[in-house]
Amino acid sequence: MKSINHSFEIETNKQIEVLNITEQVKDFVKKSEIKIGQVTVFTKHTTSAIFVNEDEEFLLKDFKEYLKERIQGRKFKHDNILERKDCPEDEPINGQAHIQAAFYLQPSLSLIIDDGELVLGKWQSVLFVELDGPCPRKHKSKRKIYFNAIGE
Repeated sequence: MKSINHSFEIETNKQIEVLNITEQVKDFVKKSEIKIGQVTVFTKHTTSAIFVNEDEEFLLKDFKEYLKERIQGRKFKHDNILERKDCPEDEPINGQAHIQAAFYLQPSLSLIIDDGELVLGKWQSVLFVELDGPCPRKHKSKRKIYFNAIGE
C-alpha cells in the first residue's frame, strides 16, 4: 500500500465564496497512480470547508444565502478583539465564519478511487468554501488545500 501527499494554494476574493476544485483532485488522483483506494481532501483553515455537491449557479447562491441567514444579526464574543488575549492587531472580525464552518460544513472529506479514477456521481463536484475572505492580511488571501491518496 502506498500513500501520497500533495498541497496547493487557492486565492479567494469574496467573504463567502464557493470554488470548484474537482479538476485539481482528479489530476492528483491520476498522478498518484493509485488504482484502488481513497483520497482525502483537507483544508487547514478553521474558516473554510470542503464538501461535495452540485456546482450549479443558483444552488450555490442558495447555499451562500442559507449560511448568511443562519448568523445574520448575531454578535460573537470571538469578535471582541480588545478583550482577547494574544490577539494580533490586524485580526479580522470573523466569529461568524468559525460558527458557519463548525456547524454547517466540514474541513475534510474522503472520496473513493476506483480503477485509477476519482468516484463521483454525474452531478457531484468537490467544492471548497471560503467563509472569511478576503482577509485583510495580504498573505491570508490564499488558502492551502491538502490531498492524501492511499491505496494500491
